Amino acid sequence: MLLNPAILRLIRSKLGGKFNLIRIGVIVAHNSLQDVLFLKEKLKGRCDLTFFTFKKLSEIKPIYMQNQQLFDAFVLNWLANMVLQNAKVIYHIPTYYYVANERDFYKKLFYISRKYPLLDFSKVTYDFENFAEFMDFDDLNEVENVYKSNLEIHVSHLDCFYEDLLQKHLHLHKSSAVELSITAFSNIYTELSEQGVKVELITASKKTIVELFEKVILEVQNKQLLESNIVIGKVTSDTLLPSHSNGANVELNQSLMYTLLLDYSKKNALTMIIQKQSLYFEIITSKKELLFITSNFTKDALVDELYAHSIRKVNIGWGIGQTIDTARKKADIANHEAQQQAKSSLIIIENNQLISPNSEEKAMLHMAEETPELHQLSEKLNISLLLLQKIVAVIHKTNTNIVSSDDIALYLGITIRSANRILNELESKGVAEIQYKKHEKLRGRPKKFYKINFHNK
Repeated sequence: MLLNPAILRLIRSKLGGKFNLIRIGVIVAHNSLQDVLFLKEKLKGRCDLTFFTFKKLSEIKPIYMQNQQLFDAFVLNWLANMVLQNAKVIYHIPTYYYVANERDFYKKLFYISRKYPLLDFSKVTYDFENFAEFMDFDDLNEVENVYKSNLEIHVSHLDCFYEDLLQKHLHLHKSSAVELSITAFSNIYTELSEQGVKVELITASKKTIVELFEKVILEVQNKQLLESNIVIGKVTSDTLLPSHSNGANVELNQSLMYTLLLDYSKKNALTMIIQKQSLYFEIITSKKELLFITSNFTKDALVDELYAHSIRKVNIGWGIGQTIDTARKKADIANHEAQQQAKSSLIIIENNQLISPNSEEKAMLHMAEETPELHQLSEKLNISLLLLQKIVAVIHKTNTNIVSSDDIALYLGITIRSANRILNELESKGVAEIQYKKHEKLRGRPKKFYKINFHNK
């Protein structure tokens, strides 16, 4: 089936994140904005930067929460990240922070040692979090007594942070306990300088900041490329089949199904192209949306939505591929398997891994790679290629070609009954034979162990 140009344009604009400029939000202190503005020109044409500044720490969380859905990633200064982490904010989009690294630290330390050749490091205070990590106190005994102005950030006292930290520095200087303050905060630096305190500022260098943004751009591009893979969902239900109800009911059920799929898409702000076929519905979306729908492949919320509205015996097969044809082929196979295994939802991802997104059971199988030999065997035996891939995968997993129905059921995530049907089919095709039987209990039927050998054919 060919898609009309309008749908193709929608797919490209909505699903192809790689076609759009990466949007990055940046949160920095008001006094430090000048330190990152150079990025606008430096990264021009590679990303779209929007800067948010704060004067009070209480402004950081609202800025992030109100804007995170508008960007592909956020970059914070170190303090903003610390505030959000202390507030237990969950990052729903890629979020990074920059801070002076070891290279910046030692460069600044060298500068300080040249500027203050007689400096007694036992009379230095600092509020740079990684100071102790970078300094080897075992080798530098003279700095063992360096004072640290502890960075305690309490959610209920955010707006007191700067003032409290400033007073700690001033108190140490007034008591003659220290001769030099090293601070990572520009507004503290300004205030201390204005009060005649000997102070040095240590921040992330331009090189360090650019390196971080280069990493962010690369990782977001990779993420978008992965998420932009086309996903096809094939939705079937007994209520859509003429054999299960009269014509009027079928039309009513089809209309209800379409409405429910559309409402689910709108309610969750998802990009889903829903197309009605003769006996099923097809959904075109992206991997990003599918990850949301299935909670990262653990539970299919769309199935739950349909069940909640009394749509029963639903099977959804999801296929992920780089082209629509590939994704559709996988969706057909996944839907067929879902019906055969009596599962509500199955997913076949890029590398042919078959996933059952079920909260109680996470059956995952890395199927064997499609090869010309498997294709020939499939045609010769009149056995589905998917089934052959599964059996080969189980043999590789168990490291033996002698398996029982329990083995098949365990690794394929199916019932013992279904596993027996598979083994019986393989036996009838002449590629499996009973190797031996074993009594697991004193009563009951013995367990059959089959030797599978595709080379017999």
